[in-house]
Amino acid sequence: MSLQRKRWIGAVAVLAASTATSTAVHAQGEMAGAVDRKLFGGDFSFNGQIRVETAFSTTGRASPANQRGLLTNGLALKRSAGNPVDGYNSTILPQAVTSIFDQTGLNLGAVLGGTPLGPTDGVSNQSLGGLSDTFTRYVPDAEQIVNYHLFRFEATPSINWGAWSLQTRIRATYDPGSLGYEEFNFNDYNDINRGFETGSRDAGRQYNGKPDYLGYEVDGKKDPLLFERSGKHYQVDLPAFFVEWTGGDMTVRVGNQSVAWGQLLFFRIMDQANGLDLRRHLFIDRAIEEFADERMSAPGIRFTWQATDQILVDAFAQQFIPTIVPNSNTTYNIVDSRFILHDNYFDGDYNKKFNFGVRLKAEFGNFNLQAMATSKLNQLGAIRWTKSNINKKLPDTNTLGLAFNQYCEGVLGSAAGQGCGPQLANTPFESGPAGLFTAEEWFDRAGYTKLDPLLGLANIVNEFQPTTGQLLTAAPTTAQQAYNELNAFFIALEGAHGHVERNYYREEVYGIGGGYVTEGEPGSLLDQLIINVEATYTPERAFTDIGLAQAPDRREEYQVGLVMEKYQRFSQSMPATYMVFQYLWQKESSLEGLLLDGYGSKAYSDVALQGRAVQLTNNVPVSSNPFARTGKEFTPGISEGANYVVLAALQPSNAYIFEYSFAMLIDVQGGVLVQPAVQWKPRGNMTVNLFYNFIDAEVWGGNANNSFLSFIDYADEVCLRLGYQF
Repeated sequence: MSLQRKRWIGAVAVLAASTATSTAVHAQGEMAGAVDRKLFGGDFSFNGQIRVETAFSTTGRASPANQRGLLTNGLALKRSAGNPVDGYNSTILPQAVTSIFDQTGLNLGAVLGGTPLGPTDGVSNQSLGGLSDTFTRYVPDAEQIVNYHLFRFEATPSINWGAWSLQTRIRATYDPGSLGYEEFNFNDYNDINRGFETGSRDAGRQYNGKPDYLGYEVDGKKDPLLFERSGKHYQVDLPAFFVEWTGGDMTVRVGNQSVAWGQLLFFRIMDQANGLDLRRHLFIDRAIEEFADERMSAPGIRFTWQATDQILVDAFAQQFIPTIVPNSNTTYNIVDSRFILHDNYFDGDYNKKFNFGVRLKAEFGNFNLQAMATSKLNQLGAIRWTKSNINKKLPDTNTLGLAFNQYCEGVLGSAAGQGCGPQLANTPFESGPAGLFTAEEWFDRAGYTKLDPLLGLANIVNEFQPTTGQLLTAAPTTAQQAYNELNAFFIALEGAHGHVERNYYREEVYGIGGGYVTEGEPGSLLDQLIINVEATYTPERAFTDIGLAQAPDRREEYQVGLVMEKYQRFSQSMPATYMVFQYLWQKESSLEGLLLDGYGSKAYSDVALQGRAVQLTNNVPVSSNPFARTGKEFTPGISEGANYVVLAALQPSNAYIFEYSFAMLIDVQGGVLVQPAVQWKPRGNMTVNLFYNFIDAEVWGGNANNSFLSFIDYADEVCLRLGYQF
């Protein structure tokens, strides 16, 4: 790195720390200092802004989906390998291990010579010939100080030639990375268990070295989006780049653009056209901005036709672009870092698919009606187990690993020195450092990700035959069987990484809506109250199966939303206050699009693991059979549908120098997100925003896994941003 670049990054760090700025662009806001002149025979206008954004953690916790935020880090857990002969109903005794493999035709006693191997990384108190031990996960915890900091430049040049115009918006962002973050580095573990090989099916940037903060790459393609180029620390894109023609009652836009239908804050009922980009600040920017910075754009065409004075027709056709989730080990990551997510957007030719939609909207006095139909690939997609395709044998440094490798070579016919590598390549698992080590972790991750731990293991066994059968696996029917079987293979693997893939499926979404503006005594709360109801029906939505089965789980999905909003003037000396109330009900899925069947798991929740950590601190022996304590309630689900409420208000001061806002998202299942905020404009071209995100997934007590907010329960933060407009 050059001295000049080091100095520049250092100056940026000082600026971030001193201003403590945060969050995202208010795309709907006015920009000061616009430039107007003639260019190419048209009227040229140009404005832009520079922002510095930072969010400081008030909990000090890293994401529980990341390597350095896992609650099992530094926690001693007992393991005992299960016995495949009796379907993993019992654990293996040392004198029985040779007879188990002898039944397959391999004289394991001669191979091992009766001498168990020494302990491996993280293992202590080894007993029973390496078939039972106490394991401590060796990845250190991290205290998170800075959740997010970003440097942003935006410009919106446009040229107008009467009926024709060119509208553009260019955005460039830079995340310096290690300045304030406690980063996990894959390269630090290359000397353990032959290192990571998880990037073999993709460009590899996300799973090599330090975290990939802003990049988006998919299997088979480094930069899959036409109007974006990105890397670990930068993103440059064109959220808007289209030609617009207006003639009479018709407007046509051709190019990269987004389509925003619907009127709800936090909720997206009619807003079906585009996915979200969650890489920068997830969805916890300033709430009043209504996904302005997150909504993706896509190349396409849009027609808007004012058919009559009352009826508007709006239609679009766009290239399909999926929702982009945060990358592994970044602050707001929600996909467990020990599971490698393969995005098939390019390899599956989904980039060649298109979304279509049409909406009719009519206004008759105080009433409005609308209806829409959309045919699209669901932007979230559905996730399932997939083959790792990584030929990497089990470690020979433990008794079971060595035994299985000899078995695969002597009985299954693997080439000498390859062990069980060819077989593992045909399963969703690979052996690697800093992976899954204990059955406790498996069950905990299932609860966290709203999946079923028994179905997940059973689907691996049943859907990757004959290989899984050859490796002596069995589909569990009880929690104890799964516990024993998982520990057997995690001991042998010395760290397991799971492989999953994301595919996208077409669905038809039909929506209707209606609104009414009330009339009452002038100045009263019931005067000019805007009430809108929106509802959608999807006959066959493809959801991620709660056991990650190969086929998605298809359901009829209903969404019903109510919004009531109003500008109310409480004082003649102050501008009107904007107030909004919203309610959303979804029949089958939660707000982030996962099936409610997977919610509510009580086994191995974060609370249980924290309790286990307290036991260790107090020198209380840890039980090797946790089911006696936690029970077997894995995925009871939420059968009555998901319910969400939003309350929000915005109050400007005189001359709009200050703007105070408040937003609250309530997950009736048990969580809450509260965001008080203030905006200050000391000058016309300068803006300072300060807000606080408070998140609690178990605010009424009970189980955090009942709420979708459990994914970000750690992310309480103070956010501050400084913007300069030109």
